[in-house]
Amino acid sequence: MNPDNEDSIHDFLQSQIADTPLSLNSELSNKGVKFNHRDDFEEIKSFIDNFIDGNNVNRYIVLPGLRGVGKTTILFQAYEYLINQKNVNPNQILYFSCEELNKIEDCDIYDTIKYYLKEFHNSSFQTVDEKIFLLIDEAHFDKDWSISGKLIHDKSKNIFMIFTGSSALNLEYNAEAARRMVRYPITPLNYSQHLKLKYGYQTDISNDLVDLLFNGNVENAIIKEKQVNRDLLNLRNYFSMDWDNYFKFGGFPAVMHDTNCRNASKKLYYSVEAVVTKDLGTMSNLTANTQTSALRLMKFLAEKYPGDISQNALANKIKTSAGTVNTIMDLLEKTHLLFHIEPYSGANARANKSWQYYFATPSIMHAINLKFGFSSISLSEYEGILLETLVASNLVNLKNSEKFFEFSIFYDTYKVKSKCVDFIVKKEFDDIIPIEVGHGKKDTSQIKDAIRRYKASYGIIISDTTKTIEKVDNVIFVPINTFSLI
Repeated sequence: MNPDNEDSIHDFLQSQIADTPLSLNSELSNKGVKFNHRDDFEEIKSFIDNFIDGNNVNRYIVLPGLRGVGKTTILFQAYEYLINQKNVNPNQILYFSCEELNKIEDCDIYDTIKYYLKEFHNSSFQTVDEKIFLLIDEAHFDKDWSISGKLIHDKSKNIFMIFTGSSALNLEYNAEAARRMVRYPITPLNYSQHLKLKYGYQTDISNDLVDLLFNGNVENAIIKEKQVNRDLLNLRNYFSMDWDNYFKFGGFPAVMHDTNCRNASKKLYYSVEAVVTKDLGTMSNLTANTQTSALRLMKFLAEKYPGDISQNALANKIKTSAGTVNTIMDLLEKTHLLFHIEPYSGANARANKSWQYYFATPSIMHAINLKFGFSSISLSEYEGILLETLVASNLVNLKNSEKFFEFSIFYDTYKVKSKCVDFIVKKEFDDIIPIEVGHGKKDTSQIKDAIRRYKASYGIIISDTTKTIEKVDNVIFVPINTFSLI
């Protein structure tokens, strides 16, 4: 730490300690209505409770996630929980943003906390004898954030840390630090979470939809779906276009209360742009040309089907090298802006097949297209791509949640392309589950052919024209808005 800046750092920390409790109301409410907790907060609470109860194993928590998914809100909710429900003295809690600290001097989390303990607690890492809670936002502004966390973790068992930051946090962290930290990614909201945060409405239909997906059991899901539909009809302030707006403009708490969908979409685009131009530059030292290529690549991917694309074809399209494309795709996946699905075939065949790439949410894809204009594909085709993206996103988030069991997601590689279904899901040694996503009227010939080819017990059609869950013979029909609750 630069000695010339010590007075400024001292004033910054002092203001954070004094002002954070006073800012809770404005940070945790909108127009006087307090924000609800997303389900992830329960997991954060359990880490806090265990630490307070004397279990100091999991005390280095890292929450990566896209901008706007609510990470800062989780930190303020953790702060409020500590002082209001756990009776922790505010002097034992320090919240700060590394982006703000960076305006004073190059952010160094380790030296800042060392100074904080010395000046405000008259102690050091080794001698602090009271429990200290560090809530550190935008940690990626310190390129050595993971090492700082490791050193603090190793020097004191009385310090509990939550680091949040752009999903660029996924790009660089020390291997030694990784063994100490608990990484808990914060993903965009599914529709169940959206309803909980926006309207305070809760449903446990997710478990029954998982049972439908992996076991073909529809009875409980049908009962829950009817209940949800009844509840939404009577839900205060809920309006009929809410799901449509969520589908094309939602998934992010930061824009949830924006009544102008176009403004919400602009905010989403600028968040995406900031990941490339700001966060990736901070973490990976990308050149300006590579950042421009990354934005061009996302624009190209946003206006087409997520089908087979070679790295060379992408490189030609955006006028860069195949190696640069490979680097960009890897970085965008690590930041969770994109994810990929591999082909269903043997390991050798998979190596020779291109991956299919999807955006994290349909709203991100839609925001990019609204920014740059739509391609020549029809509206029907475009909405079909958005629906497919939503299903892929929900499946991948379900897989990554680790709440249920391990399973794999593939795309179909049957030689007759017109007979390929959109997704193949497989749990360990269980049967294959073919899934077709339909926009508009959808017949059953495609899914029945896949059921026959893969000797599946049943197949699933997820459609925007299906009104309610229905099972006809070995085909299960699920409305897209119901599936989005999974």
